[in-house]
Amino acid sequence: MNPAPWRPPSSPRTRGAGFSLAELLITLAIVAVLAALSTPGFQRSRAEAASLTSAHSLLRALHLARSQALLRAEPAVVCLSADLARCAARSSPDSIRGWIVFLNLRPERTVQRDPQEPLLGVFELPQRLRLTGSRNAVTYWPVSRAGTTSTFTLCHAADLARTRAVRSHQGKAHGL
Repeated sequence: MNPAPWRPPSSPRTRGAGFSLAELLITLAIVAVLAALSTPGFQRSRAEAASLTSAHSLLRALHLARSQALLRAEPAVVCLSADLARCAARSSPDSIRGWIVFLNLRPERTVQRDPQEPLLGVFELPQRLRLTGSRNAVTYWPVSRAGTTSTFTLCHAADLARTRAVRSHQGKAHGL
């Protein structure tokens, strides 16, 4: 009968079952350093995406107002809003929460939304994004190439994103 071959006593090191505490701590430290280095870049990317998306939404709202004015033969308005229901008066950019699009059915055509006027769109700004305009409202008339000229500027409160401008000139909206 042959005796069983000799084996060294088993220990955690010889079993190879996992990582040592030192290896685990070094790995966690490397991951923490990489996460800390990537956070500012990630915040800037999120701010850029929010700024670009808002500029596209504003451009879309201007195109919507223009097309609806032509289709419905009524003036359509895009205006900055503090409560997303009425046009804002000239105020600080911090109070603007977004913009609204509506048909202006008032006989005197003043730029203020009445409750019975159809609301065509409501667009809310992401947090920390500010919107200013050379005018608070743009009116599109039901004839081609007829609209108010205005420039809207979107900027991030912490200056993390590039400033974006949307311009409405002679009834046509353009991103700058």
